[in-house]
Amino acid sequence: MKITNFEHTGLDKIELWIEKNNIKFLDEKSLKEALKTINISFVAEGIDRVQSMLLCEMKDSYVQQSQRYVAIKEDGYILPALSEEDNKLAKALTEKAFDLYKRMSELKDGDFKGRPKIENYKYGIPIEDARYILPLSTKTNVSVTMTGDKLCQLFCLMNDKKYLNIFSDFKKELCAYLPNNLIYLLPKACDSDKNKALIENLYDEDMKKIDTENNMVLLTAFNNLDLKVGLGALTSTQARTPSETLMAWGGEADSKAKGVAKRVLGYGHESIAEQARTTFGMMCSMVTYHQQIRHRLSENHREDLCNIILDPARPVLVPPSIKNSVFYQEYLDLVETFKDFRLYILKNYGQDKAFSFILNCDQIKLIISTNARIDFTMLAERICNNAQWEIRELAIKKLMILRSMSNILYERALPSCVFGKCKEGKLTCGKQQEMRNKFL
Repeated sequence: MKITNFEHTGLDKIELWIEKNNIKFLDEKSLKEALKTINISFVAEGIDRVQSMLLCEMKDSYVQQSQRYVAIKEDGYILPALSEEDNKLAKALTEKAFDLYKRMSELKDGDFKGRPKIENYKYGIPIEDARYILPLSTKTNVSVTMTGDKLCQLFCLMNDKKYLNIFSDFKKELCAYLPNNLIYLLPKACDSDKNKALIENLYDEDMKKIDTENNMVLLTAFNNLDLKVGLGALTSTQARTPSETLMAWGGEADSKAKGVAKRVLGYGHESIAEQARTTFGMMCSMVTYHQQIRHRLSENHREDLCNIILDPARPVLVPPSIKNSVFYQEYLDLVETFKDFRLYILKNYGQDKAFSFILNCDQIKLIISTNARIDFTMLAERICNNAQWEIRELAIKKLMILRSMSNILYERALPSCVFGKCKEGKLTCGKQQEMRNKFL
């Protein structure tokens, strides 16, 4: 891997400031304050999808190469350091996944323009579905833009005991661009597993509510979302306090709050919707998990990646196009081989090397906290017919649950075509009326 296109605004000033003031130590809060107006940009080329996932979890601006452009060649993946014999096994297994991916997504003969449509694929399996068989060892490129204070979080990640080996080359490449006196001040040894058992204990009850059948579950929410938003809206426009407003409303509080929320949202003042918060449990493939964190809008807690490896009985996700194809059994057999192999790697080499053999089709549990304004954005994008099928199904499930709590708040959490013109342009699905009938 390598880091290219590195650019910054202000690191030279920071370097001189540290030198001039002979700073040998700075608490994290002060260091972040010094770095928060610095801008940093670079491209991480040829990293694997374990690294890209962990980077994207830091929630700054990350643009990742689509798996549509996976390189089907020998250097299209990164394997961890193993014994010669085990490396051969790992290579053979990974190449089987790449070969199956290539065969499943084979195109028909003939010329066509632009992105292939389902009818252009020989077996009716688009690349978006074929990629479910790819392991996280698959290479990708990520364009990163961040504020300087995110370096603290990035160095915690790179120096984390759990991910130290995963980011060794990445860290070496990045440090070549940073001032030495700044590197000295950034976090060093970290251990994200230090309180792992304690944190897992906190989330255990909620995690047990999530499974393959219950893959979108409401865990908690404010009691009355409309009331919360309506009162919030009036807080900024009335002299009286919210408690006085509630007293004046009396038994009509619910209907009055709904009316206020509807009116103010109608003006386009969507910030009031941030008063309504919900927490959901979700289970999805690694494909969809990556799409979830790409939004950078929600607060997420995911289970440990080791849980996936240590639970070989956990079902993987099989796209319908594969389930109904001649490749179905081969897909399942290869998945089982990966499960056995990564369990062996975990026991003999450690978790950091086993992560590379997690598959895109493996399912992970997470807990998501959002407000209604965030959901406007996320659901509008993911309910679109052009969205990937799995995340669209989950988004629709979430919308139905949210609408049962408030029709007003989530009335417009839909693609642009439902209310006006489709923003997809030439890529429109052409089913505007069908979408309107379904969601209005």
